[in-house]
Amino acid sequence: MKAPAQHRRVTPRKIMLNVLVWFFGLLFFAPIYIVVLNSFKTKPEMLISTVALPSKVNFSNYATIVTNNDFLSSLWFSVLVVACTTALTVLVSALAGYSLARWKSKFSGGVMLVFLTTLFVPFQVYMVALIVIARQLHFTGSPAGLVLIYIALGMPVPIFLYRSYVHTMSTEIEEAAAIDGCGNLQMFFRVVFPLMKPITATVAVLNALWAWGEFLVAFLVYGNHKPMTIPLSQQYFYGSYNQQWNLIMAGFVISTIPIVIFYILMQKHIVKGIAAGAVKG
Repeated sequence: MKAPAQHRRVTPRKIMLNVLVWFFGLLFFAPIYIVVLNSFKTKPEMLISTVALPSKVNFSNYATIVTNNDFLSSLWFSVLVVACTTALTVLVSALAGYSLARWKSKFSGGVMLVFLTTLFVPFQVYMVALIVIARQLHFTGSPAGLVLIYIALGMPVPIFLYRSYVHTMSTEIEEAAAIDGCGNLQMFFRVVFPLMKPITATVAVLNALWAWGEFLVAFLVYGNHKPMTIPLSQQYFYGSYNQQWNLIMAGFVISTIPIVIFYILMQKHIVKGIAAGAVKG
């Protein structure tokens, strides 16, 4: 059966929308194209043109990066820092969001407002105070201190997301678990938390993406101690008189692979979380 003529007709408005979609799509992928393309070039080829195709596919940049012990140690260190940050952020924000959602008090909204207010204060405003406190607590130069500061800085949005999601959940299952003798923590981890799997995936991806590419806090808190995080290790490819752009591009490509794989694995759950929140809300 043929579709109606009005559905098949191409209007100027549709053409304009398609052109805009393709334009912004190409604009978004242009930096990715340049990075991947130049990661296969030698340094002289990059100086000639950054958009031209390489004379031959050159994997020497990747070989140099992979055989660099500092880069590989930084890669594994970043994975460890991001994994610890994400896991603890999910745990603490899930408990806090659930508690605020089920707290039947006029103070609940006020506490949530305090958390959200921190989002409107630029990091540069309290940056110096944060570093002073971190030094007093002996957090500087410590991986544990860096993870704790990451958790503190990344907590408001996850708490808000969990609190909003819990508001859409029915309390009947929790009441049934309480009747069966479940304590508060047992009920949360055995009944409530498994039901929050979609929003947990969303929170995990958002925090992992932020922590993986974060530079300023790591530079101020952790400094030049080794092993470094991936963003910190990248700065040593830049020099006053010699910038190894071919190695920089190859390093960018390799360093994005783990977080891209993580995002792809969690993408289905993120879509479910957004859809569930939209339907239930």
